[in-house]
Formats: sequence, C-alpha cells, structure tokens
Amino acid sequence: MKATTILLSSIALASTCHAALITSLPGPDDQGGMIMPMVTINASAGTGSDPTAGTVVINFNPPSTPILKSTEQWASGSWYAETASWKTDLGSPEGIGGTPAANAGSGDIFNNQHGFMFMSMSNMMMANVPMGNSLAIRLDSISSTSLQSFNYSNAFNRWDQVFEDVNSQVLWNGSMWHNYFTMPDSTPAGNYTASFEVFVASTAFTGGTGFAQYDSAALAATKNTNFTSAFVTYNFEVEAVPEPTSGILVVVGLGSLLIRRKR
Repeated sequence: MKATTILLSSIALASTCHAALITSLPGPDDQGGMIMPMVTINASAGTGSDPTAGTVVINFNPPSTPILKSTEQWASGSWYAETASWKTDLGSPEGIGGTPAANAGSGDIFNNQHGFMFMSMSNMMMANVPMGNSLAIRLDSISSTSLQSFNYSNAFNRWDQVFEDVNSQVLWNGSMWHNYFTMPDSTPAGNYTASFEVFVASTAFTGGTGFAQYDSAALAATKNTNFTSAFVTYNFEVEAVPEPTSGILVVVGLGSLLIRRKR
C-alpha cells in the first residue's frame, strides 16, 4: 500500500510542478503561427499616396484551419492574474491545471492566428488609405452567435468585445491586428465561420484602443463609395473532447499492479 501512495503522490506532483501564473495570453506563435489575409488597395484614380477611387483587395490562402483551444491546452498548468480583464472568460476553471479559485474563469476556448494586415507600396500598385479616410471591418455573417471576438491589449489590460452583432464594425488603422476569437468550452465539435467585409470608410481613424476603434463614431462610419469592398471568411475548428477517464484508469491499473507485487 505504501508503494501505491508514493505512486499517486508522484503523479499529483508531476501534474502541478509546472503550474504558474502567466502574464499574457498565448498568441499566434503558441498556436502554430499566423494565418492572416493581406489587404491592399488598387487605385483607379488619384495617386498611390492619396487615391480618390479604387478597389480593396484581399489575398488569403490559409494553409490550415485554426483550432480553438482552452488556456490549459495552450499553456498547461497556467492561470491568469486575478485582475486580468480576460480572466473571467479564458481562465481555466478552479482546480484545472492547479488553477486557484481566485484566478479561475469560464475556460472558454480561443484562437487568434487569424487577424488583419494591410500593406501599401505605391510603386507596386498598392495604394495608401485616402487622406481623411480609414479602413473599416464589418461583420458580414457568422455561423454561431457563440463565436465572439475581442480586442486584446496586454499592456493596457484590455479585453473588449468587438463585432458583437452582424453588421457591427470597427475602424482599423491598418497595423497588424490579431483579434481573439472565443467560444464556450461546451461547444460541439465542428467547423465554425465568420465572414467580414473590409472597406474604405469616409471617417478618419482617431481611436485610442489600439489598432481598432469601436466607439460610436466607428459604428456610424459610412463607406466611401468610390472604393469597392472586399470580403474574407475565417474558418475555425473545435475538436472533440477526449474521454476524461483514461488517465484515471491508468493510475488505478498501476496502483493495483504495485499492490499485487507488494503482497
């Protein structure tokens, strides 16, 4: 019986020896790399530095489908600070990976390999955003209302929901923006999609929330009809949850074997 106790204690120790507080969310590098579209503008009037008409173009050939996973899956045995604004949504439930009660959350699954990136090089037929205008991103359709998106900033402890409903939109300053996509951990396995329209808005970017602006001015921004919009669809995969009893059976089996040997 003593050998069994030692074995069980060793297994418990192994499961918690890497437990630690992490100060930022796992990002694309932790999830397998960035999978992003390239947004450009082809000018048909004006100049490359200040076009007056043109077409928004999106080049996107994803090599794989991002998988939504929990914090415990992305960074085993980790939890977030009690004051982290994303803790409530993405923090592991109490006890999972050693998560203390004060640091626990809903355990939502998430991914931010997708995002938005703009490039302008007038000498290569990629124009700038027109002066006094900005890029805008509008949620065109979504396969499940459980698929939500957030603007994240670790430095400013920011975790703000964006694209709350179909037709909601943000102004975007063109910098590489990796918004997070989340779903409840109880989401059935399968493929989920979100489609976006990227267009030129007749409103300048004045946001103070990072790369995306989502205040009343952004929500009310209208299209510059001299520029044609482009559309992109993101796909996400939710994997089936493995049976939780397999590890317990292994432990019980090893314990029984040691008991027989002791006898």
